[in-house]
Amino acid sequence: DFDDDVWGVLDWGRGRWTYKNTWYWGSGSGSVDGHLFGFNIGYGFTDRTPASENVIFYDGKIHKLDDIEFCIPEDDIMKNWKFTSSDGRFEMDFQPVVDRFSDTNALIIRSKQHQVFGYFTGDAKLDDGTIIHLDRFPAFAEKVYNRY
Repeated sequence: DFDDDVWGVLDWGRGRWTYKNTWYWGSGSGSVDGHLFGFNIGYGFTDRTPASENVIFYDGKIHKLDDIEFCIPEDDIMKNWKFTSSDGRFEMDFQPVVDRFSDTNALIIRSKQHQVFGYFTGDAKLDDGTIIHLDRFPAFAEKVYNRY
């Protein structure tokens, strides 16, 4: 049994990834003004021509988003990030709190990960045009380089 204020995200994926890639992924789930809310955003680990993983979840309905750009400061991963969508429906600032960093390098295999937990603040627009405002919504975003 879990408390109603406990949220989780299941990361399930399948595919055929390139030997070298950098992916960007962010996700969060919770409630906003008493409504179930979540999002999944990302790019870099697949050909997104037929579809992408960018969605808003609101009260049990999926709202599809176009491409999302992660604007991460190159000089300091712990500075605020920005997220913007090509359709203007996901416009967020991200305040990092914790960087779960790892860098495993076994010569031909490498995984360098910045999985950053923090707070999203901004606006998400549903399919019908309704704006959902997030104010310090706890979630995570990551930048991961893989060679495998």
